[in-house]
Amino acid sequence: MFRQGLPVDYLNYMGLANSDVDSQQRTVFLERTMALMRRLMEQYLPTDAACDQLGKQFMHDSLPPFLTEGEKSCSIHGHGERWDPAGNVVRDHTEMEPDTMVKLIRKGCLRLITEDDVVRVYHNIENARVYHGREPQYIEISAELAPAVELLLHSYPEYVAVDSLPAETVEERLEIATILYDKGLLVTGEPLQNVHVDDTSSDEGEEEGDS
Repeated sequence: MFRQGLPVDYLNYMGLANSDVDSQQRTVFLERTMALMRRLMEQYLPTDAACDQLGKQFMHDSLPPFLTEGEKSCSIHGHGERWDPAGNVVRDHTEMEPDTMVKLIRKGCLRLITEDDVVRVYHNIENARVYHGREPQYIEISAELAPAVELLLHSYPEYVAVDSLPAETVEERLEIATILYDKGLLVTGEPLQNVHVDDTSSDEGEEEGDS
């Protein structure tokens, strides 16, 4: 197709001198040229992949988003597990539920990319305040979880229930939501409730001591 010769008389109706001449031959030639160019781009110019690489670079270049107090209270930035040595327990442990409402903390905070045959979520949440102070930050996820990230991107700024994320099982929906939340990329509709977690190893030690 691309190796076919040009029409024998194309010089008679193409070129600057003929640019204002309205003829069927010229119209057919231009339409054929545009169709070939579109096909060439579709087959040999991966536009989406090229744009993703620019998006990846932007993630590395940009500063992490500034968060309001409300966003902090409904994200990992205002929570986070910590060990309480006095009580011998883990404090501020939270868990996602299927009905938890979530959204991206910012639409421009991540880029979903396929490279090296793996799916990666590049983000700027952990970027340093110094330009390129850290290497590009990303999370690797399974290809099955990629549609869930796409839905979060497309639904922003609206909240969606974790159970509505496109994945085969509830466990997978909770998995991708928890991964993104723990990385600081998700904000919930309401602050997650803390779950009290006892140190089972210390309990076992006390039982052994009592015996």
